[in-house]
Amino acid sequence: MSTPQNTIWGELFKPNSRPIAKVKSGDRLVMQTVSHEGILPDQGDTATFFDNGGIPQNSKSRISPNQILSDQLTVKAKVKKTGPGPHVITGPIYVEGAEPGDVLEIKTIAIAYRSPYGVISNRHSRGALPGEYPLNNAPIYSKVIAIDAKREVGVFQPQNNLPAIEIPLRPFMGLMGVVPADVAEAANSIPPGLYGGNVDIQLLGRGSSLYVPVQVPGALFYAGDPHCAQGNGEVALTAIECSLTPTFELVVHKNMKLTAPMGETKDAWIAVGLDKDLDEAMKKSVREYLQIADEKYGMTKQDALMLGSAAIDFDVSQVVDIVKGIHGTIPKQMFRSLEKT
Repeated sequence: MSTPQNTIWGELFKPNSRPIAKVKSGDRLVMQTVSHEGILPDQGDTATFFDNGGIPQNSKSRISPNQILSDQLTVKAKVKKTGPGPHVITGPIYVEGAEPGDVLEIKTIAIAYRSPYGVISNRHSRGALPGEYPLNNAPIYSKVIAIDAKREVGVFQPQNNLPAIEIPLRPFMGLMGVVPADVAEAANSIPPGLYGGNVDIQLLGRGSSLYVPVQVPGALFYAGDPHCAQGNGEVALTAIECSLTPTFELVVHKNMKLTAPMGETKDAWIAVGLDKDLDEAMKKSVREYLQIADEKYGMTKQDALMLGSAAIDFDVSQVVDIVKGIHGTIPKQMFRSLEKT
């Protein structure tokens, strides 16, 4: 549960953090997560923020105070923000048998919605166009999005009396990972790394897996930054940030070699590249794709590079988390003939 005892705000857990639960490899757990949007200091009083429909006020997006998720209010009142990041993170979970050098597979089995709203925010000096937006040098522009969980759409209300736009929801956890061995890397929840963390890849929703190298004994798994929908790039700064309840299955792999996070869906492998320099993130993603083509399908890396140029899409995951992300989507169907050999 996302109680004050089970959450941290602004930073990641450390190697000496007290586990809130212990599980075995293959166990499943249901984990409540809390969105930070609506409770951050620049959004003022939370009830007023939602009652006004965001900043600037938009009455069409209004959420009444009795609809606010109580855990958000509790976190704001009782959890000290101890790091520069905005994220509220639930954990850590100790996975028995997980040791440094192993790989933890984080399977997202299911995701349920916790509240009838989400929030998209753009802040001064942040996002893909820092210094240009928000307009008129405003410190923040936040929009409340009504969530229709049954139809899985978010209702985006334009400011200038245009008709509402419905956004298809694709819920996923923006932040999933293990505790980094280097305590300095845990000081800020924003940048992703070898340990996973804030990777913000919208393909990692229901039915996906994220593989991360274990850094410390027990792995110490955590999750946060729940999203209802996100476009590749996440250009304003945030996705539709909304509180979710995911169901995970945690699996320890003993003989799997991995030098960076890697993703998987039913239809594709996801080659993850992370770096402060977007060009370097691209190189890392391409190299991981070449490794996948070599290890899983027996292709030479030279041939895989040629194939990738013709048939593999490399997309910008996000450019707003200090460490930028590129992910290559490698369709499994294209390699079916190689599996037979």
